[in-house]
Amino acid sequence: MIHNKVIPLRRGYVGIVNRGQRDVDADLSIREGLRKEEHFFRTHPVYSRDRSLLAKCGTNNMAKSLNNILMHHIRECLPELKNRITNMMADVQSELDALGAPTDDTSGSTALGGHLLALLSKFTTNFASMIDGRGGHGAVTTHASSSNATGTNELYGGARISYIFNDVFTYSLMTVGAFDGLTDAEIRTTISNANGTRPALFVPEISFDILVRRQISRLEQPGLQCVDLVYEELQRMASQCEPTELTRFPKLRDRMVETVSGLLRRCVGPTHLMVGNLVKIELAYINTSHPDFIGGSRAVAHLMDKVGKDERTGGMSAPSSSENEDEIEGVGASSNKQNGAVGATPLSSSSRNDYCRGDEENRAIAPTSTIDESGGGGIMNLLFGGNRNYTTNPNNSANTNGFRSPSRRNVAADVPPSIVQLPQVPHAMRHSDVPPTDRERVETEIIKSLIESYFSIVRKNFIDMVPKTIMYFLVNHVRDAMQNELVSELYRDAEVPTLMKEAEDIAQRRKTCIEMKELLMKALEIVNE
Repeated sequence: MIHNKVIPLRRGYVGIVNRGQRDVDADLSIREGLRKEEHFFRTHPVYSRDRSLLAKCGTNNMAKSLNNILMHHIRECLPELKNRITNMMADVQSELDALGAPTDDTSGSTALGGHLLALLSKFTTNFASMIDGRGGHGAVTTHASSSNATGTNELYGGARISYIFNDVFTYSLMTVGAFDGLTDAEIRTTISNANGTRPALFVPEISFDILVRRQISRLEQPGLQCVDLVYEELQRMASQCEPTELTRFPKLRDRMVETVSGLLRRCVGPTHLMVGNLVKIELAYINTSHPDFIGGSRAVAHLMDKVGKDERTGGMSAPSSSENEDEIEGVGASSNKQNGAVGATPLSSSSRNDYCRGDEENRAIAPTSTIDESGGGGIMNLLFGGNRNYTTNPNNSANTNGFRSPSRRNVAADVPPSIVQLPQVPHAMRHSDVPPTDRERVETEIIKSLIESYFSIVRKNFIDMVPKTIMYFLVNHVRDAMQNELVSELYRDAEVPTLMKEAEDIAQRRKTCIEMKELLMKALEIVNE
């Protein structure tokens, strides 16, 4: 058995002699029991003959074997054990650094004030570094590992503001169309309202002005939302910039958060106002002389090309070619002389006579006179002359303004009218029940072309100016004024002792960390030996 042959074990066997009940009753000491055990093995007729066997007997030999096993195990685990102790010491030292020295040990309010200024300076430096993208992720967060993960897996600091500008605001505005929320029926109604009681010979410029202002006003709300998103991001950045040592002073931290939030709120108001002013500036003056604006002449030329293609494909009917040539020639002469001038070309005497004859004959004749160069160009030029060319469907009993013709009704009944009575005028008059004429379709297309061109110019300017406005009035101003704001609000002799008062559990945590550090240092010395 002792030779490990009957039932083999990895560590083998050690034979010992335990104290019996008689020895316990006789109060035999352990030392005396060990002597009796050694005498037993040395005088035994079997164990004493084999020295190798005798080395595996006795409590002393068992203790030596166990010590050897323990020492080998320690040598195998020693590198890992040293690393664990070293890492634990680093964590404890990091926590001690965060807790700092006890404030009671500082001499007077001067030292406390210097410590306060150091904390404020560190906070503002971290905030500016996050905005400018100068790194320092480990300096502005509590745990370095979490900061490294944040810096590599997601956008951080000022990069998040850039994402808001380029991927959120710009992308959203590029999806805003020039005719979102604006139908052809509304454009047609606006043109009719701008004409007033007398149908105009040209598309009135006021209709373009009204409609494009309405569409430009829709850009203000996305700009204000962009300001709010950047404001929330700056608040988030401020909470991430707090030094770990600031956790020692809860009152100072609360006052600092309050001061930073107040500064941000004061800067948001002017930023909102300026973004709103950007839209008001665009609405204050509709610059139809902008070099990128399509203008009336090019709009008409594009429309004529489209009308020509539609005629060839059996599409929308257009005015006669001679009339179109005269009108385009007049547009060119007017726009070359003065692009964007407001004016209407009067009818010549022959045109007036044609108009009167056409009214008597119940048909519309387009004027053949060209645009008078002294009248100015405007944004819209002559397309059709005379009154509106309303078409009548013989199968329809209603005329173009929705009233029933009493003459046709009486003719159908073969009864001469005795008294002619007009139908009741509707309370709300709309064009939706009457199909548009060729002229109205042309007018609508021209207005749409002008709106799309000018809206694209304004949207491009707005996308460029809103980020610049936010950076100047909000981001850069907060970054530059942060240090002065914190010092002026927090660095006061009467409040410094109160702000620099530690939390109740800080002293106990510091004491625990110091004791743990001493124990780890002793353990490391033992392992090194």
